[in-house]
Amino acid sequence: MSYNTIDEIKQANTRLGHSWFDTGTALYHGSSVESEIIGGFYFVESSYRELGNSDSGKVFRAVAASPDGSVQYLSGADTFDTAESAREYIDDIVATR
Repeated sequence: MSYNTIDEIKQANTRLGHSWFDTGTALYHGSSVESEIIGGFYFVESSYRELGNSDSGKVFRAVAASPDGSVQYLSGADTFDTAESAREYIDDIVATR
């Protein structure tokens, strides 16, 4: 099973009882989805450089959703300076699987 939209991932994540996309979590982290679904399981997310600090600037991360709806950062939660560089990281994963 793969995903076509972020909403599908959000619904699966919520069914698990997880809070990745909860409004409070997103506000604290300053997180936003920055891409469409890539390769059925991946997307780019931005968040505050320092948790809870909106003045700290944004960083980007590559994110994966499992078929069961769990979500996790790729590459040990490494950050990227641009959404494009996070997207390129995901594109490399998709190209080699």
